[in-house]
Formats: sequence, structure tokens, C-alpha cells
Amino acid sequence: MNQMLIKKKIKTKLVFFIFVLSILLPQISEAIGRKYAPEEGTFDRRKRIVIKNKCRLVKEKIVPGDVVCEYRSQKFGEKNKQIFLGAPGNTCQKEITCPIK
Repeated sequence: MNQMLIKKKIKTKLVFFIFVLSILLPQISEAIGRKYAPEEGTFDRRKRIVIKNKCRLVKEKIVPGDVVCEYRSQKFGEKNKQIFLGAPGNTCQKEITCPIK
């Protein structure tokens, strides 16, 4: 009879310990480590920053029915890039983001 009461007390304590652990475990795991989640209502840019090369205008050539823009990249050793605007009235921009082929 005495052993039955001891086993019952151990079982209730074990159930209580598992219950308390299930409540506290999520709170403990939140406190460990760094969080990079943005606060609610804010805009987090850390993951969206992409640095792209700029190309500067070298030469603008007007061809009948078209305008050809030649740009030089900031990266050393890259070839100049030509962009065809397709309309004789357009003009080239002084600086653009380099196109990727």
C-alpha cells in the first residue's frame, strides 16, 4: 500500500514537471541567441541590400531610326556595353545600373 502511494506521488510530480517544462520551454528558447526579425510595422532592409555596378556613358551615337548608347562599367577589364534605345528622339542617360547578359 505504501509503495502505491509513492508511485502515485512520483507520477503526479512527473506530470507536473512535464507541464511546467512545456510552458517554460518556448520562453527559454526565445531568450537564447540573436533575433533578426524586424519589429512589427517596420521595414527591414538588411536582407534586401544588393550592390550593383554602375555604368557611365562613354558615347552616344545617332543612327537613322535608332540611338545607340555605349556605357563603361566600373569594374576594371569589362567590355563596354551597348544599348539600343530604338527611337530617334530618345537620349542616353549619363549613368545607369549595368545590364547583366
